[in-house]
Amino acid sequence: MTRHIYLFLGFGLLFFAASCADDDDPIIDGGEELITSVTLTLTPNGPQETVVLGFSDPDGDGGNAPSFSTTGTIVANANYQGQVSFGGPDGSIDAEIIDEGIDHQVFYQSSGGANLDFSYATIGTDINGLPIGLSTILQTGAVSSGELTIILRHEPNKVAAGIAIDNPAVAGGSTDVEVTFQVTVE
Repeated sequence: MTRHIYLFLGFGLLFFAASCADDDDPIIDGGEELITSVTLTLTPNGPQETVVLGFSDPDGDGGNAPSFSTTGTIVANANYQGQVSFGGPDGSIDAEIIDEGIDHQVFYQSSGGANLDFSYATIGTDINGLPIGLSTILQTGAVSSGELTIILRHEPNKVAAGIAIDNPAVAGGSTDVEVTFQVTVE
């Protein structure tokens, strides 16, 4: 009889332990990726030189001030193919942005008088055919200067009414990174 009690208790303990296992363990989210660099490479569709705009802030917000760099000259009345790249402390995060394409969208804004007109390139869409925005097309206008802002949004509503490459406000979501470059169109 005692043997049956131990056997019964053993099965009961095993059943109890198995029922306590939680197959729905919560996923611990480490927060958004720290983005410490943004690079926009503009390749001309003509004889102009390639232009590279760079932002680097290795220690993230606070601490040391970020650095900005520009190589090349943005030429008036020209067309460029643009490619933006984002990096973190461990290197490029572009593959992650592409893999999670439905959760990311890049926006481009010009302000302060800069004659820059952006549109999304037909490559680089998410699984629903909506833009991720790592690739862009830039058409410059007359000689000008101002600002070019690149915004990476997380979980935007990509089909929101009024959404456009230069209007992230209607998309909602949260901003992963927003960088503003001073630019001159010569």
